[in-house]
Amino acid sequence: MATKSIWELANWNEDQELTLLLSLLRKDVNLWQDTATLSQLQEMDWSRLLRLTEHHRVVPTVYLQLKTSNHPFIPAELLRYLQGQYQRNTLRMLQLQAEAERLTRLLTAHGIRVLMLKGPALAQQLYGDVSLRTSKDIDLLIAPDDMDEAEHWMMEAGYASKSGEVRVLGSWKWKDHHASFLQLQKRVEVELHWRLHPDGGREPSFDELWDCRQMSKAAGEQASRMASATSVECRTVTTSCMYTLGSQHQFLYLSAHGARHGWFRLRWLVDIDRLAVRAVDWGALLPLLRRYGGLPAGGQAWALAAALLGTPIPEPMRPISATRQAHRLALSALAFMQASVPAPYPVATGTGTDRLARSELLPSVALTEPMKATPTGGGTSVSRAYLLSLKEPRHRLWYFISRLFPSTRDSVVFPLPRQLHFLYIPLRPFLWLKRRFSKH
Repeated sequence: MATKSIWELANWNEDQELTLLLSLLRKDVNLWQDTATLSQLQEMDWSRLLRLTEHHRVVPTVYLQLKTSNHPFIPAELLRYLQGQYQRNTLRMLQLQAEAERLTRLLTAHGIRVLMLKGPALAQQLYGDVSLRTSKDIDLLIAPDDMDEAEHWMMEAGYASKSGEVRVLGSWKWKDHHASFLQLQKRVEVELHWRLHPDGGREPSFDELWDCRQMSKAAGEQASRMASATSVECRTVTTSCMYTLGSQHQFLYLSAHGARHGWFRLRWLVDIDRLAVRAVDWGALLPLLRRYGGLPAGGQAWALAAALLGTPIPEPMRPISATRQAHRLALSALAFMQASVPAPYPVATGTGTDRLARSELLPSVALTEPMKATPTGGGTSVSRAYLLSLKEPRHRLWYFISRLFPSTRDSVVFPLPRQLHFLYIPLRPFLWLKRRFSKH
């Protein structure tokens, strides 16, 4: 089914700020030569464009595109504000890069293998520049058996556990996927993963991911460029190496992660767009998606990227993006995206730079605002029915079976001494009911 119909059904062509944002996110921007677009710029709600840019976490790309265009209709105040956000994000990403390198060195020195997820490493891998992507924390992936020792060394590095949950029996290794740690002095949060996803579904083992890892070099050149304005931590960034997921596993991870959150931030879709032009053996990715139940999320990712960003779909991936399921899942994601989009509101009258008052540029929380597990904005969240629709039938069955096993949340509802943790198995149905009724 053609991806064009997805765009038509979304009715986003009636939203000129969102349409402009999508145009700015494309790699081949030819916006300013379009006469019709130039006339629309005069009526643009620039304050809403800013809100959309911050909501979708794409400030760096939008700022650089608008700065390069240097069009007279773009408010100077908007460019100055975006420039400040861009510079703050660059410093923050360099700080996260330096801290991730420090922690990686610490864990590696004690025999713990570490893979970087998302964050600065992904920015370097896909964009070639850590300043071109935003990130609020550091995500490290280790083998499940290394978790206890890694947790010890995180404490030694000055981090405190945020969750305080007790890991129950052995089910935590496949039912949960990360623990959060916070360094208050540096204001850095680290998520220590032992799995890629939280739903207990099938996924590659750590050993498989490690065997296909890629080397990711820190942005030494950028660190030198910004050293005069950064903290001590940022100045220590060198060209030492860290490891990230291989390109095929990267797509498997990014597509599943975006799908699980309903793609309500365009930043995740831009990651897919940037990955699409890399030298990836897409033919070898297909059996990987089949093996780990990634076909629904993968087809959805390609359908959305092609419709919204004009992403070229690699030939081996076209069949999975053209299915009815991919089309239906893409439309579901568009509904979540639209639910999270800031609504239009009146702005000051006038044209050009006079249309954006200084008071409308409120302090941004886009780079520090904590993100919920599956929100779509406005207090809503993706439905369980949608999450189940992302799973193939055999993986859906395993999901229901896995619900019968204890989880770390059971220890929060009803704490028990470690020697009595086996009681969580018969108590599981009652604790599940207690949580359900507590929500209501």
